[in-house]
Amino acid sequence: MRPLFVLTLALVFAAPASAQFAIGGQVGDPTGLSLKFGQGAGSVILAVGWDLDESVSAEGHYLLRERRLQGSRTASVFYGPGLFVRTGGPTDDFGVSLGVGLEVDLVPEIEIYGLVSPRLQLIEDTDFDLGAGLGLRFKL
Repeated sequence: MRPLFVLTLALVFAAPASAQFAIGGQVGDPTGLSLKFGQGAGSVILAVGWDLDESVSAEGHYLLRERRLQGSRTASVFYGPGLFVRTGGPTDDFGVSLGVGLEVDLVPEIEIYGLVSPRLQLIEDTDFDLGAGLGLRFKL
C-alpha cells in the first residue's frame, strides 16, 4: 500500500496550487475514482480503483499536451507520461505508462473522457499491459 500512497502524494503535489479541480468516476482499468488537477497542458489526471480481488490500483498522468480538435469548442485530445501501481493482489506491480485520450465538455461543468494507456510494468516482473477507461468528471 505504501507505493500507492507515495504515487498519490506525488501527483497531488505536482498539480498547480491554484488549478481547476474535477472529480468523478471511471470504468475500465482501474474502475473507481477519477480526479483532474488543472486544465490543459501541465494538468494531472489520476484514477484510483478497487478490484474484487481486494487489490487497489492507481494510475496518474501528467498531460504534456491537451489540444482542442479543429472546428470544435468542446472536444480535445490529450497525452502524457505517467505511473501506475497495483497492490494488495497476488503481486505488487509498478511501472510507467503513456495516457492518450479524448475529452468532451458536455456543459462547462461536466466533462466525459476516454483514455487508452499502454503500460510497461517494471516491478514485480517486466511486462507490457494496456489499460483503458471511460469516465465522467464534475468541475469544481
